[in-house]
Amino acid sequence: MTDLSTAMTLSSLSTDGGLQRDHICLEKEITVKTQKSAMPREKFTLGHERNAGAPCLKCGPVKCEGGLDLHFWRKICKTCKCKPEEHDIKSAEEEAHKLVVHSLFSKDSPVGHIRDYFRKLEEANNTQRSEYARQFAWTPPGLQQGVLMKYMESLHPEVKPKVGSDGAKYRRKQMMYQLPIHDHDENYCDNLTEAERDSMRQFCDDRNQNALGVGDVREKTNPISKWVCFRCGQNIGLGEIAVFASRAGESRCWHPGCFVCQICNNLLVDLIYFYKDGGIYCGRHYAEMFKPRCAACDELIFSREYTQAEDRNWHRKHFCCYECDRDLGGLLYVARDGHPHCMECYNRLYAKKCSECRNVIGADAQRIEYEGEFWHARDECFKCAMCKTSLIGRQFLRHPKKNKIFCSTGCARSY
Repeated sequence: MTDLSTAMTLSSLSTDGGLQRDHICLEKEITVKTQKSAMPREKFTLGHERNAGAPCLKCGPVKCEGGLDLHFWRKICKTCKCKPEEHDIKSAEEEAHKLVVHSLFSKDSPVGHIRDYFRKLEEANNTQRSEYARQFAWTPPGLQQGVLMKYMESLHPEVKPKVGSDGAKYRRKQMMYQLPIHDHDENYCDNLTEAERDSMRQFCDDRNQNALGVGDVREKTNPISKWVCFRCGQNIGLGEIAVFASRAGESRCWHPGCFVCQICNNLLVDLIYFYKDGGIYCGRHYAEMFKPRCAACDELIFSREYTQAEDRNWHRKHFCCYECDRDLGGLLYVARDGHPHCMECYNRLYAKKCSECRNVIGADAQRIEYEGEFWHARDECFKCAMCKTSLIGRQFLRHPKKNKIFCSTGCARSY
């Protein structure tokens, strides 16, 4: 399908007064992609007050004053624009993760290893943890203490989920990134139609039955068998620990630190993986091989039609100004860091000021840039400071001390 978005740019030239214009896009129709499914249902309101006030670990209290204030559908903080996982979220997201795990693993699953893992989780919940295990926010269930100790010692300190450590924060962040609850529970999605809900349920069922798995931690006790890490190709010696993934076959194993998503290279949180064509993936990147993800709300797109712009995908209703949420259908917009802005917001926040008249240079206006200075590309602004001759299309010089531009050395001396 033809992309009907139009882009207009004028590249800056060198010292002869180059013209430049910010990257502008006119959304006439914007590319509409088609998937299978559609139809309408009741609205579900996102619990945008979840984790309110959690401090931002990236920006700190100065930029993120008051902590997390979740946008009602974007899943970013309205104050600092960071994602929820960049904030110091604890118990509430632990509960969300439990909901995800509960949706993935069931005692009634038709898949044997999923039922087995559910049983291990149940047994772990009903068994008192050892003093060693209580040091960690999470441990693989069902391991003997000696094997558990070897597994934990094999992890890099930065990702070891010791209670209160950076590793525990990393695990929490990865839970939200790799297994976002809106990929697993329709009630955390924004206003799905009945057809979209049906499509999501079908996708989740297929994913869980055909791709879901959990790494099985084992110690090598047989000196004859040969274990080779599938990622780094190094041999795993006697008494060392490896992670097996039954979906990949009984012969494939990984060092614990090599058991990572094939796309993002992050350690697979709680050893939960999704298998496809010989590769293991986190939940986020497995899903994105089958469904587009909205760049605004971070949800998978289950509707028949969606927008494609700026090399990203968007729900049609979510292709809005990043600052004021104004619908950009049929309007000029400017993309900044991949986020579309309406002309008013862009000019207010990011537009340059003319060095001559000191007025804003609109994003849709031509401009001249030289050595970090900007001018309107018009005769009354880009001119010799002495004789007022227009310098557009002509050579000029800039006096560093007088901070002015001139048509000649004579005018520069006379000023």
